[in-house]
Amino acid sequence: MEKIWIAGSSGSGKTTLANLLGEKFNIPVYHRDYISWDENDNERTENEQIAMLKDITQNDKWIFEGARFTASKIDGRLNKCDTIIHLEMNRFLCLYRIIKRWRKKAKRTDITGIDKQPFNLSLFKYVIFEYPQKNKQREIIFELARERKINVIILKGKKKVKNFIMSWD
Repeated sequence: MEKIWIAGSSGSGKTTLANLLGEKFNIPVYHRDYISWDENDNERTENEQIAMLKDITQNDKWIFEGARFTASKIDGRLNKCDTIIHLEMNRFLCLYRIIKRWRKKAKRTDITGIDKQPFNLSLFKYVIFEYPQKNKQREIIFELARERKINVIILKGKKKVKNFIMSWD
C-alpha cells in the first residue's frame, strides 16, 4: 500500500484514517478539501482540481482522501492507486460527526474557512440521501478496480475500521 485512495461519505472518518496511515507508513496525505478550495476559500474549477490530482498521482507514494467517484477515471486516482479503502458508516453517525466537527471548529479562529464550512441543508441532504443512493456507482468503480488488480477494502462500521488499524502492528 503506497498509493491509497480513501473514500466515504462526509463524516465517515476519511481524514482521520488518512492521517493515521500517512503517519504510520510515512506517506504524504492529500485532502479533497484543499484541492477543491484555494487559499482564499474560492472553489477551484473542475479542470484545476483534475490537474492537481494528476500531479499528486504521479508521485511514488500518496494517500488521497475524498470521494467524487465520477472524476476518478480522469484525474488519476483509479488508474494510479494500488489500494482503495471505502468507509461505509451509518449515515446518522456521519451526520452526528459533521455537526460535532462543525460546532467544535466554529469556536476556533485560527483555522481557514475551508475547515469552517458551515453545516447546511445541502450537506445534510448529501449525507442522509444522496451519498447512500450512489452505491451502484461506487460498486461499478470498485469492480473496475478489482479487474485492474487494485486492492479494494470495504470497512463497514467503526469496529471494522478499528480492527483494520489494529492490524498494522
